Amino acid sequence: MTTDRPVIEFDHLSARYAADPLEVYREMRERCPVAWTDAHDGFWVTSTYSSVFAASRDDETYSSKKGRHGDLDHTGVVIPSEPTLRLLPIEVDPPELRPFRKVMNPAFGPKVVARLVPEFERLAAWCLDQVIESGEIDFVEDLASPVPAMATLLLVGLPVEDWPRHSRAFHGLVANAPGTPEHAEALELIHGIAGTVLTEIADRRPHPRDDLLTMLTQVEIDGRRLEDHEVGSIITTTLGGGIDTTTALIANALVYLDEHPEHRARLVTDDAFMSSFCEEMLRYFSPVQGFARTVTKDTELGGCPLRRGDRVFLSWAAANHDPEVFDEPEQIIPDRFPNRHTSFGIGSHRCVGSTLARAEFAVVVREVLRRMPDYTLADGAVRYSNVGTVNGWHRLPARFTPGEPARPEA
Repeated sequence: MTTDRPVIEFDHLSARYAADPLEVYREMRERCPVAWTDAHDGFWVTSTYSSVFAASRDDETYSSKKGRHGDLDHTGVVIPSEPTLRLLPIEVDPPELRPFRKVMNPAFGPKVVARLVPEFERLAAWCLDQVIESGEIDFVEDLASPVPAMATLLLVGLPVEDWPRHSRAFHGLVANAPGTPEHAEALELIHGIAGTVLTEIADRRPHPRDDLLTMLTQVEIDGRRLEDHEVGSIITTTLGGGIDTTTALIANALVYLDEHPEHRARLVTDDAFMSSFCEEMLRYFSPVQGFARTVTKDTELGGCPLRRGDRVFLSWAAANHDPEVFDEPEQIIPDRFPNRHTSFGIGSHRCVGSTLARAEFAVVVREVLRRMPDYTLADGAVRYSNVGTVNGWHRLPARFTPGEPARPEA
C-alpha cells in the first residue's frame, strides 16, 4: 500500500457501521471524504455527493463489470464480491449495457406498473386479512416481505406461492455477512432458485406467456437471442433487487410513522404527500447503501490518487446525507424539495425498478393506514446485524385494534 493514501477504519459490514452509518460518514467527511480502508482486501470509500456523482457517471474509469477483461480483474458491484453470482445487467458497462437497458426499461415502465397496481393492492389486502382479526402483526414477515416478493414473482412469471423460499434466500444473502452459515445457506437457496429459473426458461422458449421470463427468451440483443444463462442472470438480479430493497424501505417508513402520527394523518388525507414522503424515506434510510466499482486507469477522486485495479465503494447513503447538497441532512423532512437523492443510483446503472418500488411502497403504506390506523410497534423488533448492503429489518412486531377481513373469500 502506498503512503499517499489517507487510511481510515471502515467496514460497511461491521457492527459499528450497522449501529450508526450516519456517524461513520459524518466523521469521514470531516477527516477525509475519499479514503482507503484495508477491510475486505482493501478499497476506497466515498462520503460526499460530488465524488459519488462523478464516479457513477464515468463508466469508462469506474467499471461495474465482473470477470477478467484483458489483464484486469473486475469483481462486480459488491464488496466483498460474490464470486458465484454474476448480476446482469448491472455488472456490465456501456456500450454493452445499452441494449440490455433498451429491453428492460419498457418492462418496468410506468404503463406496466400502473396495470399491476390493482394486483399489488390485492396482495397487500390478502396479507393483512391473514392477521387483521388478531390485532397483531409482524410488519416484515406478514407484509413488507411477502408483498414485494409476490409482486416481483408476478412480474417475472414465477409461481407467487413460492414467495417464502425467494424471500428467505434474498433476505438472507444481504442480512448476513459472507462467511457465516446463514449467508452460505442463502447462497445455496439462490443457486436452487437459479436452477428452477433455467427450467422455466426452457419452457418459455416454445411456450410463451405474458411475463418477463417470456420476453427475455424471445427478445434479440445485437441480433441474437439471449442465452439461457444470461436470461437466468437477469431474472436473479430482478428477484434480488425487487424482493429485499422494497421490504427495507417499507419497514423503515412504518417505524418512522409509529413515532409521527401527524404524518400518518396527512398521508391519509393528502394523496400528493405520499410521493414526497416516499422520496424522503428513500433518501434518509437509503435501502441500498451503495455499490462498488473497479478503477480501470490511474485517476483522482476527491483529491486522492486512485490506481488501476483499485476498488471503490460508492456510498449512496453517504451522498444522501451530504450537507453540501441537502439542508439539515440528518433530519427527516417528509415534504423535502428538491430531493436529489441517490438511492436508485446515478447514471447508466440507475435502478430500472424505481417506478415499481415506489408503487409497491405507496400501496402497502396506504393499506396499513387504512386497515390498522392506530398501530403501535411492540417489543421484539430486530434489525439486520449487517446493513452494509441493505438497511433492513428481520422482524417488526406491532399491535392494532382488530378489524374484519376485507376479502373474506380470499
